[in-house]
Amino acid sequence: MPYDYVEVEWLDIVSTAGWEKSEDTKLAIFWSYGVLIKHDDEEVRVAVCKDEEGEWFGLTVIPAGCVKRITPLLKSSL
Repeated sequence: MPYDYVEVEWLDIVSTAGWEKSEDTKLAIFWSYGVLIKHDDEEVRVAVCKDEEGEWFGLTVIPAGCVKRITPLLKSSL
């Protein structure tokens, strides 16, 4: 199965415990890069390495509802 090398743009949760005003807080935007190994209604998984048995490691697992965009950067046959 071919996998794409992707950029995943996603929103992270922000929590405060101080006296920050609501208008001074905003969601954090991040970008993760890796091989897209799963994308469904629940989650997006990207990995950065694979062993000789085909097992993926270096995972980032993002709730699907937090993902803004997935951009394929490179088609691969890993």
